[in-house]
Amino acid sequence: MNTHWLPRALATRWTVVAFAGLLGLQLGAGNVRAQSDTALSAAQKKKLKKELQQTYKEGAKAGNAENYEVAATRFEESIELAQKLGLDDLIGKIESNLVESLKGAGSAALKQENYTDALSHFKTLQEYTDADPTVQYNQGLALINMEDSTEAGLQSLRQAIEVGNEVGNTRVAGLATERIRDEFLARASKALQGDSPSQAQIDEALSALDQMTEYVEPNADAMFYRGTALYESGQYQSAIQAARQGLDMHQGSRSDAAKFHFVIAESQMETGNKASACETFNNATYGDYEARANHYLENECDDV
Repeated sequence: MNTHWLPRALATRWTVVAFAGLLGLQLGAGNVRAQSDTALSAAQKKKLKKELQQTYKEGAKAGNAENYEVAATRFEESIELAQKLGLDDLIGKIESNLVESLKGAGSAALKQENYTDALSHFKTLQEYTDADPTVQYNQGLALINMEDSTEAGLQSLRQAIEVGNEVGNTRVAGLATERIRDEFLARASKALQGDSPSQAQIDEALSALDQMTEYVEPNADAMFYRGTALYESGQYQSAIQAARQGLDMHQGSRSDAAKFHFVIAESQMETGNKASACETFNNATYGDYEARANHYLENECDDV
């Protein structure tokens, strides 16, 4: 699943007018602190002020047009000019617009599957904010989709969970949690493809599910795949236990719950507990498992 954090419209649409006025007041003030009062002549200061007004205006215009890369470049230039002029009060305000621009540029790059550019934007963002979990989350999405960067992507997603929980942004923490789970569930599902997976494939699936627990708690689907893998390896009691844990966690429909009942029933059948298996198969006759459960009921349970 390729979910990325879509940015809201650039904040400068409502801050431009007020900020432009403040910019004019700051530039018109007589007590501007330059980096070195003797380093800049009056003419140089005047020239830098004019450049600052122009670059900021261009950045705001580009941001409001959702041309985020141009906006970010212009705001970075504005910050450099404000630093030269010693306008400390303005630097923080310009940085807030730069942050929004970088978020927009990074999210646009993710949407276009340009993961290298997206990663670059989100790495730059980390220079300006360490309390926004969307930065680590989107950086994780970029990395996890790049070759040989999956582990780094998982680490970024874990950071997004930690930061999200710290600042109370449970939505992003939840998104990062689900993306980590999706990664390992996909590995387990792929390993178990086919009617009779080999022991090597079973071990691969179980390894992926074990690795998941290093990052996040397993969910119902994780317990389903664990139960399936254990069933395929002949560990029927453990398969029943895992599937029952998954069923306890499950919050979906009856059709979706059928997969847990099916794993339990097949495992019960293999252990010789035919009566219990046939009873359990009745709970599996829904959705994708309806035909298979009915096959057992019609051909194996007719004498129970």
